[in-house]
Amino acid sequence: MACKLHRVRFYNPKPEQINCVTYNKSSKLMALARRDASIEIWDLNYAPYLLKFIPGEENTSVEALGWVNHRLLSTGLGGALVEWDMDTLSIKSTIILTGYAAWCLDVNSTHTLVAVGTEQGYINLYSVENDEIVYRRLFDKQEGRVLCCKFDNTGSVLVTGSIDTIRVWNVETGHATCRMSVSRRGKETIVWCLAVLSDNTVVSGDSYGRLTFWDSNLGDQIESYKSHKSNILSIAVSDDESSLYCSGTDPVIMNFVKVSNTTGKQTSAQWVKNVQRNIHEHDVRALVINGDKLISVGADGYLTLSSYPPKWVMRIPPMVPPPRSSVCPQKKLLLLRYSNYLEVWKLGSYAINESGNVTITNVNMNVKQQDSNNELEQDTEIDVKNDINIEKQHETKSLKVTVKPVKLVSIQTKGNKQIKCCELSPSGELIVYSTDSNFRMLKLDCDEDQTNVSLAKVLVNGLPSCDRVAFTADSRTMVAYRNGELKVLQVDPEAGATVVQSISCEKYLRSKCILHLNISKNTPSKKVYLVAADTEGDVAVWVKKPKKFEFYVSLPKYRCVPSTLTIDDKNEKLIIAYVDQEIIEYDLIKSKARKCEVCERPEWRARTAAAMALVTHPTRDALLARDDTSLWLLDSSPQTDNHQDKTEEPSPKKKNTEKKISNLNAQIKIIPIKYLAGFHWLSDDEAVTLEILPENIISQLPPVLATKRHNV
Repeated sequence: MACKLHRVRFYNPKPEQINCVTYNKSSKLMALARRDASIEIWDLNYAPYLLKFIPGEENTSVEALGWVNHRLLSTGLGGALVEWDMDTLSIKSTIILTGYAAWCLDVNSTHTLVAVGTEQGYINLYSVENDEIVYRRLFDKQEGRVLCCKFDNTGSVLVTGSIDTIRVWNVETGHATCRMSVSRRGKETIVWCLAVLSDNTVVSGDSYGRLTFWDSNLGDQIESYKSHKSNILSIAVSDDESSLYCSGTDPVIMNFVKVSNTTGKQTSAQWVKNVQRNIHEHDVRALVINGDKLISVGADGYLTLSSYPPKWVMRIPPMVPPPRSSVCPQKKLLLLRYSNYLEVWKLGSYAINESGNVTITNVNMNVKQQDSNNELEQDTEIDVKNDINIEKQHETKSLKVTVKPVKLVSIQTKGNKQIKCCELSPSGELIVYSTDSNFRMLKLDCDEDQTNVSLAKVLVNGLPSCDRVAFTADSRTMVAYRNGELKVLQVDPEAGATVVQSISCEKYLRSKCILHLNISKNTPSKKVYLVAADTEGDVAVWVKKPKKFEFYVSLPKYRCVPSTLTIDDKNEKLIIAYVDQEIIEYDLIKSKARKCEVCERPEWRARTAAAMALVTHPTRDALLARDDTSLWLLDSSPQTDNHQDKTEEPSPKKKNTEKKISNLNAQIKIIPIKYLAGFHWLSDDEAVTLEILPENIISQLPPVLATKRHNV
């Protein structure tokens, strides 16, 4: 059955460039900081998944990050070393640095020392043992700012880069043991990045696009390559030190490999150019190696993963962290979340003829368009079999629009603070949002023709802020999560909202940082289920009784975190998608769990992106899974074979055959959409997609480095 689809393309949040990245090899967690000072924690154990988000503050910056085991440190132009609490996602401690603004930070291999380089040439050394930050010493002051610093493998040597100079320091004494000059012909040269190898070779990238290898013991240059046309901003070295990557303002990612030269009886090693990758158009600010994958980030805001050989590229677009949108199906209202403000839109209407059918204006053949820049490597697509219905070319019918979408209201946060969560009540009457220090509830009133729109503040008692929020179907009960507690509020649009119950989650959720919070709508048993999942992978369910919510069940622990979950109201099932592409269905009545058969399809298993949302189909026994680049229809109802004798008792061999046939008959349909930020059902045959076009992201980015092509 055809579906009437509102394709929303006026949602264009500003992409924020990524300043810096740090990777924790033991936990495979990556922290990145954007230009707006927000910090994101990504889980790279399976499919890349945004695990935690720390909103940024206005007029602050994060220029460097570092992991100390499970602890996260940051520094920036504010001149302080900050430790973050990974449970509450707030500042745990702040140490004021000597030397004002800080540009770089590094942690030694044993996670006992942290060095910070500052604007005035001071290097601050701190001990970070026993969950503390203790001042150790200041190194000798140098002339000019310290732009980069790196410990060697032993932690006894620190190498720093500044304007025209690379210095090698003794960590115990704080004195420089070697000084290497990088300036040429009297021109100022900035050393942007460094790497230190186990054989005491120092690798530097500078403002002239030169990758240089130095002997740190003698202070001599070993070899130098003019690999880029402009600044080299980042260097990443593989664990076995046989390969390294570099990139920068000239966004070509250049790979160098170490080869052995044998002359007579002497064997020497040399670094040679291997391959170059054209993945980015804008500055590359940081490179990280995760196994066989190279992670590159920069001014375009994309989190890009790539590998070679074979050539493989995956781009995660710069988007506002979920939840990004919410709908009121009855009134056709759409709530859009931006970094520090909200918008409420009234969706458009289509024409209906006398027989009650929609009026079609034209029929379009949508053919997948190629990127205009043919030199740029494109995202690698999933290799699917011929029996999979992937809509690379499909027919769409444009409906006659009688009323265009209208923006009803825009809501700016207090003090331009970044939003942590937001929600539109199912009745469309209430809008709620929270920053890290403020929670607000607003009542929306508008006429049928949207001529008079008003917002009124609704008083909320006992809830200063929250991390997640959800409404019941009647919009009269709201549940919010804050600091390890679920707050249940009774809501009256006129009188306000008051906390009527506090549920401690300490017994059921190990982490205080929550990922998902869902409430069921209309179930056959009339029960209302409340589901919460945390960043440790724990999932707990509560059920609503006449007076309060009571704990119902905790789901079995799984090996990874849930990327999304939904409640199948008709069948009273909890459906959870995990970051390893597993989908588990949990029967809330029988308390039984089973794997979804569709997940056994190799096409689903071949996915490299985590499912960001799951919704049940309103008229079919099917699921819709959404990620950033596609919409997947997973029809789990197997097609029975009419020729099979149903009365025959199957043998064990026949049972296995039947299971394989059942899995193969489970249908998968893929609809590519770049980029898909949200999907919501409005009715049984009407839905809305939230799309961010790649060209709209590019149009908001700074200009790229000008390069000559074909001598023009």
